Amino acid sequence: MTGTFIGIGVGPGDPELITVKAVKALNEADVICVPKSHADKASMALGMVKQILHDRQTPVEILELVFPMSKENLNVKRLWAKNASIVAAKAKTGKVLAFITLGDPMLYSTFLYLHQNVKELYPEVTLKIIPGVTSVTAAAASTQLPLALKDEVVAIIPSDLEPLIIEDTAKHADTLVFMKCANRVKMLIPNLARAGFSEGSTVALVKRCTLPEEKVLVGKLADMQSWDITEDYFSVAIVKRNPMTINSKKVSTH
Repeated sequence: MTGTFIGIGVGPGDPELITVKAVKALNEADVICVPKSHADKASMALGMVKQILHDRQTPVEILELVFPMSKENLNVKRLWAKNASIVAAKAKTGKVLAFITLGDPMLYSTFLYLHQNVKELYPEVTLKIIPGVTSVTAAAASTQLPLALKDEVVAIIPSDLEPLIIEDTAKHADTLVFMKCANRVKMLIPNLARAGFSEGSTVALVKRCTLPEEKVLVGKLADMQSWDITEDYFSVAIVKRNPMTINSKKVSTH
């Protein structure tokens, strides 16, 4: 009997934001698949579920899958196929494999590429997905800034996109959410100005969202030039076209 491969979103960082359904799946899985960019590098996602796995009634197998950051498309595709074969081989023995990923499996997730490979190459494997709290919604909660009101349009943007693409996208959105080293937004202020955002537009930057070392900056777009922002992959920026009331008691400001 062929087993199951489950993509599990474990949230933005705070273990208490892992869903009840995710905890149940982690307790029942035979194998926990852990994505790593390097074999010697610790997994943040695994650290978040460490207590859950420790409290299990039975021990669980940990399967580390390495996905190095590489721009060589051919090598990357071969690696996805290799990891898919490893997952499928275990699933074909009837085991349930749970792949843990930060945030949500369906939003800028490593899981998506592996999911696609398993789906195409091993259609006999049952695939399931358990959603997780995203850094997008978690950052909105930390800043207490709404992502959308009434008919407002929200655009989620990788911060490393070409500036002109970001500028064109911004023309059609009321709220911009920048992910992946969102500190780069500081360099995009001229592009946002040409897209209709003003110096008074509200902006918030959240680093290490929901973690003990979380840092939140909220102010006006014009203020951002004076912010001391260091690069951090785990950062999210929210920019509202219209000025919003800021609750300074709930967030740390520059």
